[in-house]
Amino acid sequence: MEGMLSQDEIDSLLEQTREVVSAAESARSGLAEQDVKLYDFKRPEKFSREQIRSLERVHERLARLLSQSLSAYIRTNVNVKMESVTPLSYQDFVFSLPQPTLIQVVQLDPLPGQAAVEMNPSVVFPMFEQMTGGKSGGTSKARPLTDVELAVFQRPLERIMAAIAEAWQDVLILKPIMLRAEQDPQFASVAAVNAPVVVVSLEVTMGEEFGMMSICMPDVLVDALLHYLGQERILGDRQGADREGRAVREALWDVPLPLIAELGRSQLSVRQLRSLRVDDVIRLGTEVGQDIVVRIGNRSVFRAQVGQLKRRLAVRIAGPLSGDTLADAGREAVLEQQAAAAFDTNGSFAGEPAEGVGEHGDE
Repeated sequence: MEGMLSQDEIDSLLEQTREVVSAAESARSGLAEQDVKLYDFKRPEKFSREQIRSLERVHERLARLLSQSLSAYIRTNVNVKMESVTPLSYQDFVFSLPQPTLIQVVQLDPLPGQAAVEMNPSVVFPMFEQMTGGKSGGTSKARPLTDVELAVFQRPLERIMAAIAEAWQDVLILKPIMLRAEQDPQFASVAAVNAPVVVVSLEVTMGEEFGMMSICMPDVLVDALLHYLGQERILGDRQGADREGRAVREALWDVPLPLIAELGRSQLSVRQLRSLRVDDVIRLGTEVGQDIVVRIGNRSVFRAQVGQLKRRLAVRIAGPLSGDTLADAGREAVLEQQAAAAFDTNGSFAGEPAEGVGEHGDE
């Protein structure tokens, strides 16, 4: 009957269907075996690990500066340690903070954006007690600071701003400007809710008391800082090469070099050399009044004139050797090396005696 499928055609269609299902199952199993990494679009990884490490190095220095500055001002041992540099969303940063807490909104002039310097109550109150002569080690219930306490706490905040500027001074000149102080994290508003930020976590220890402080920088501010960090690294590489070159040159200034004023040269045969006696005269190839060659080490460098200075022989530099004179001096040096190589290790002459161009008293 027309329009009806035969049994062979039905079997062929079923076989094709089984192949499609088998391929789909194998594809799903292959995906299951792969290491799939979840991506959180609320926390985009905008900054590379190398950039985070660059920020860590700067803020490790900031931690050391804060330890010195706060210890000197509060007159007690304050140890500040950098815990981490973490990319977050601004919303996650706000939710991680206690309430109330002290947040100082800062403008890092000339960079764009605003940063937030946050100090937990576990840091603020022990520090305030130490500053006002109270008993340290007491437990204080978390509460908002009064206007008087905020005014007194401006001095430690000013020292923190100075330490931030000093930590970055090798990269760029920052001028931290304190804009306002907030005690509710919702009111700081240094970035949009889902904007990426970088949070620097610092652990502060004062005796038996310890707490956390943090610095929140929005992405626009971090981008500007990383731009200057990249320029500083390139400039640092160049400056490092320049310093190394200067160090090598300074080390070479005091290296002693032999300076030889060569009056002239002559060639003698072995027979003439063996017959030399006292008062013999050897004629040199240099004419009277002709410039002689001054060598530094094995290199002929200057031409000079022979004279006398305070009853001692001296030479006056007449100028650098010309190209022709340098070539002649080079050929003479080669001939001298060949003549020296003509003697074997026992001191006996291994070749024919050279033609003598000098004379001595016996001739």
